[in-house]
Amino acid sequence: MKKVGIVAIAGIFLLLGCVGNNAAKTFTMSMDEVLQDREVNMTGQTYYSGFKTLDDGDTLIIEDKIWNMTYNSQYDATMVLFSSNNSQGLIFSGNITNKFRDGENVKVKLHIIEDKFDYSYQGQTWKIDVEYYKEGWDMTNHTAKYLPANVISA
Repeated sequence: MKKVGIVAIAGIFLLLGCVGNNAAKTFTMSMDEVLQDREVNMTGQTYYSGFKTLDDGDTLIIEDKIWNMTYNSQYDATMVLFSSNNSQGLIFSGNITNKFRDGENVKVKLHIIEDKFDYSYQGQTWKIDVEYYKEGWDMTNHTAKYLPANVISA
């Protein structure tokens, strides 16, 4: 009877170990690290855009210093560039230039999602697989959208 109990307990630990390996994780990166983690692959009529280390369900916290902010009233959106890599940034809905200042350390909390869909282009059907920020992705239209201002904090 002891053997059955030990085997059962060992089985439970193995099962929990496997489930634990698939659990969502939290990653903290600078904007440059996020950009370095991006990857794009195109094979035949299959297109993938996502991350090397981040997966669907993971939480991403970007910790960086604001290099520059630019508000565009026509789009009611603010482009934020970061000190670690000021070539690409994030676009936030609304004018957040009065809430933060250049040189300020901030955190941006985002969640990773995966969107797989078919896309017709010039008579061909493409298989699209995108990993992106949940807060900045429209799952209905399969397009990027501005990040809400509440995901960035000092």
